[in-house]
Amino acid sequence: MSTLLIHVSGINSTLDNAGQPGATAKQLDHSLQWVLTRKDRTVVYGEASGHSVMENVEVQAGDTSRVESIVLVIPSEQVLMLTCKVPGRSIGQIRQALPYALEEFVAADIESVHIAAGPIKSGQPINCALIDDGLMATWKSWLTNHQIEAEVMVCQAQLASAAINDCTVFASEDLITVVHNQTSATFEREELIGVLESFSFERLIFVGGTLTQLEKSQLDGTLQIDERLDETLYLAERAVETKPINLFQGKYTVENTKRGLQSHYSRLGKLAAVWMLVYIAGLGAQGGWMSYQADQLAEESRSNYTEMFPQDSVPITATQLRRRFESKLKVRPGSEDLQISQFVPLLSGTGF
Repeated sequence: MSTLLIHVSGINSTLDNAGQPGATAKQLDHSLQWVLTRKDRTVVYGEASGHSVMENVEVQAGDTSRVESIVLVIPSEQVLMLTCKVPGRSIGQIRQALPYALEEFVAADIESVHIAAGPIKSGQPINCALIDDGLMATWKSWLTNHQIEAEVMVCQAQLASAAINDCTVFASEDLITVVHNQTSATFEREELIGVLESFSFERLIFVGGTLTQLEKSQLDGTLQIDERLDETLYLAERAVETKPINLFQGKYTVENTKRGLQSHYSRLGKLAAVWMLVYIAGLGAQGGWMSYQADQLAEESRSNYTEMFPQDSVPITATQLRRRFESKLKVRPGSEDLQISQFVPLLSGTGF
């Protein structure tokens, strides 16, 4: 499977004022980093902008039609990740009550927020990703205008480690996004140590840079630190290993046209297989019925033979019965008229 991950590494500042559907998404462009993976292996990667990324991928990787899935990764500060419990007996009831359960965590009107939910199971916490609806519409328009057919849209924090004993930090200039236990928050870099002290974990994954010597000295000496300098490569690895919540849900759901075509052929193949089974079953039923009819005719022929020739033994098989009739119908010297006169009654009585 070939997956193209496009990481938005630099945001155009005009996006801050483009949070409404129909905004100038066509003029907006961002700095992108992309990674193409095939069969869990990185093939090529590079940098581009929105209007040149697909052309850039085609030049370096070859035919872009072989890309089966495109994943867009947007900055974490645009998405709020929350985990909550929602009462309800059925999935439908839980889904309807979910916005009301999240309302207390959101400062804006919940109606203006797009909610993407993970798997919903009764009695279990639900992981959610929330983004401003207008901002979501702007991203969708941006993808359309630059002809990027992404089927999955996530933020950086959604690709963080999900292990309970792990804490992931994404560093971006003066900001950091801390992800722990499926919950994320963005802070100033100077608040890093104070924020980390409020969590209990055993491994710190620092992505997009390195910790300073002062920061390391303030951390617990037993803490395992894993620094990943290349954020995009880390995100590509995580995208292969995990299944994050796709922001393309509800009215923003998109269909993978390539998979849709494969699904179409798959349905045709399944339909052909069903008709083949029906055809074979029909032939089997027809053969069974013909075999039954043949047995009935053979039994009737034996009865007729016994009736016409009671002094003879009853033939067991149809082949034996046929030979007996053939021998009876043979013309003997000096008895042609007698045999001919007996031929028609014998033939009409036996059906041979």
